[in-house]
Amino acid sequence: MKHLNDFLPPLGLRNPHLQTIGSSLVRKHIIARHYRAMLEAGTNEVIEVCDVKLLVHSHFRVNAPTVVLIPGWLGSAQSSYVQGAAVHLYEAGFSVVRVNLRDHGGTANLNPGLFHSALIDEVVMLIQHLIDRNSKPTGIMGFSLGGNFALRVARALPGLPTLAIAPAIEPANTMLKIDQNVFYQRYFINKWRRTWADKQAAYPDLYDFTPAMKISSVSALTDYFIRYHADFDTTDGYFQAYDLSDSALEGVRARVLAAHDDPIIPINQFSKLPGTIQVETTQYGGHTAYLKNYRFESWLDAYAEKYFAAELALHSI
Repeated sequence: MKHLNDFLPPLGLRNPHLQTIGSSLVRKHIIARHYRAMLEAGTNEVIEVCDVKLLVHSHFRVNAPTVVLIPGWLGSAQSSYVQGAAVHLYEAGFSVVRVNLRDHGGTANLNPGLFHSALIDEVVMLIQHLIDRNSKPTGIMGFSLGGNFALRVARALPGLPTLAIAPAIEPANTMLKIDQNVFYQRYFINKWRRTWADKQAAYPDLYDFTPAMKISSVSALTDYFIRYHADFDTTDGYFQAYDLSDSALEGVRARVLAAHDDPIIPINQFSKLPGTIQVETTQYGGHTAYLKNYRFESWLDAYAEKYFAAELALHSI
């Protein structure tokens, strides 16, 4: 792992929880206020792959390379970190596509089947569809669980420039970390419950999540989901299906960026990746936040620009 020393937030922004929560709850409103016109000017479309409908938001430039952004678990194309990266990359000259995973971003009504984190074929096919349609150099950037998806896409599509921000490498461990902090626990439980409520409203003949509304931990909710709504024999089997430690990414080439103070993804997970995965770390940054000043701008956005400019040869376009 290579340690970077060029991200040093102001003293008052070095708390990892302030980084993480500020990025999620405050930065989104700042971005919406200043960049609403740009974000709303893109093209919204539903793309069908593998008999699954997925909603994407595209912002295209003529003859520009494309970066596809994959949000984290229960996040969406409207999440602050996705919007922030999209705005910065678009202004830097890239085309940008913001993806919603199945059931994410208010799309529970698009498909009768439920999302789960081991699903990958539909995301691979979506990325391949975007590459084929755009016919321009394309890269992907994923955040947290979206980083896990991005790395699995890179495994399926060798040579695809891939940047994973704090990717979930050992999902069982990540779940435990979330349950250890009451704020993050309640945050994800409430979002998961809302997603299931939307699913039940869209398909009342298929689903009744009433029992889930009384469960008070992410681990117990996951056990419930696997027992009643997924095709896995055990929760451990489910986690193993998208665990990326040890040899799961053998031969895959990609870049990972992670912070030592991340309160959700332990930094030691990245020591278990093969040498073909280039891991760069910072001391600060929280979980996918990297707020660099009190305007809640993210150092990560410029980092992504530099990575994709080199990988997609933006200077030669």
